[in-house]
Amino acid sequence: GLTGMEGTARILATTPFRRIDLVHESPWSGHVSCRFRPDPDGGTRVAVRVRIADHEIERLGVELGLVSPTRVDGSIALGLLTSMSGTAGILGRTTVNCAELAVEEISGDGGVLGRPVQLIVADDATDAVVGRMAMCRLLATPHLSAVLGMHSSDTFAAVAPLAVSAATSYLYTPTSETRSNHPLVVRFGETPIDQLHRALPRLAEETGGRRWIFTGNDYSWPRAIGGTARAIVRQMGGTLAGEGYLPVGARRFDELIESIHRSGTDHVVASFIGHDQVRFERAFGSSGLRSTTRTFAPLLDDAVVEHLGADAAGIWNVLGYFEGLDSETNRSFLARYRQRFGVCAPPVSAAAEGVYEVVHRWAMACQRSRGVEATAVLDGLRRTRFDGPRLRRGTGEPTLLLGEAQAGGVRVLEDVPIAS
Repeated sequence: GLTGMEGTARILATTPFRRIDLVHESPWSGHVSCRFRPDPDGGTRVAVRVRIADHEIERLGVELGLVSPTRVDGSIALGLLTSMSGTAGILGRTTVNCAELAVEEISGDGGVLGRPVQLIVADDATDAVVGRMAMCRLLATPHLSAVLGMHSSDTFAAVAPLAVSAATSYLYTPTSETRSNHPLVVRFGETPIDQLHRALPRLAEETGGRRWIFTGNDYSWPRAIGGTARAIVRQMGGTLAGEGYLPVGARRFDELIESIHRSGTDHVVASFIGHDQVRFERAFGSSGLRSTTRTFAPLLDDAVVEHLGADAAGIWNVLGYFEGLDSETNRSFLARYRQRFGVCAPPVSAAAEGVYEVVHRWAMACQRSRGVEATAVLDGLRRTRFDGPRLRRGTGEPTLLLGEAQAGGVRVLEDVPIAS
């Protein structure tokens, strides 16, 4: 039988009782129009017309093994493995947008070593097995310089060894647990200790509470968040009231919400991803617990807050970027993003902005080392810095930001120094 498919779209225009036009974002980009007319036998007939962008047809065809990817002679290929579908798919479109914007800016500045750059996007579907197959296709791309990864740690564990075997630089951008890696695998994102070391004591100080519950999806990164949070809570004299994890793709949170209610906890650290995070926080908000229990959510950013609206109010997080960052560099970046992708484009997530910066750092590394192979990329990364939208101290080093969710986005509260 048919199975459901989760995706994201936003309303472009409506004609009351007659038509709704949507801009479709994931798992593919395009437009959807829904027309309504009376049925002579009673009820309403709905006609749905779907238009998929040409480049998305090619990408989907490649992922299904129906066509070979188009290559531009003389270009340098840059791979991007991300989640366009599945649980984490709500971050896919803004991630690809930011990668495309960076590539276009690089091309407008003469390319890399005088050669154009072609971005090759692959979807892991928030599934490590699918991610492994997608990585194999990327690594077979002619003239591939590097692959950027913006996906779960489950997929990371499955694909990083493939990049090492292929002697290809793998640049992993999102927040993730700390682990030693092969030199070809470079992590850029926030670590659990970076996100939690200042925020959890500050949250406890604000509430005056001592009891904590840790929850999230059941894989390595949420459990790393839980382990780090456990140590911090113990150090500041707090109490662990409970800990539990649900499979990726969970749809019912009744038992979890009830256990949180029974525990009488003061704080929840909720490490869910994508659609799971949206479903959990909606259920949490509907339960009334938001008025008595404060939440820290390590993956909550502007793109997720857009899906939650008022249900996000009061949630805290620490990341390297929020759209509300008050700097001229960020305002200029967001203006370019809106000009390129339109007012209907999804908000820029912290993960997507991280991809934007790493694409630029990759290009600068190749230019600095005068090469696009792995050794040149890695050598160049050590000797370059990109002054992007993220806030920087006088030393030139990035700092993190403590943010609080509101109905319209994330409000930046203060800087948070990097701990690791």
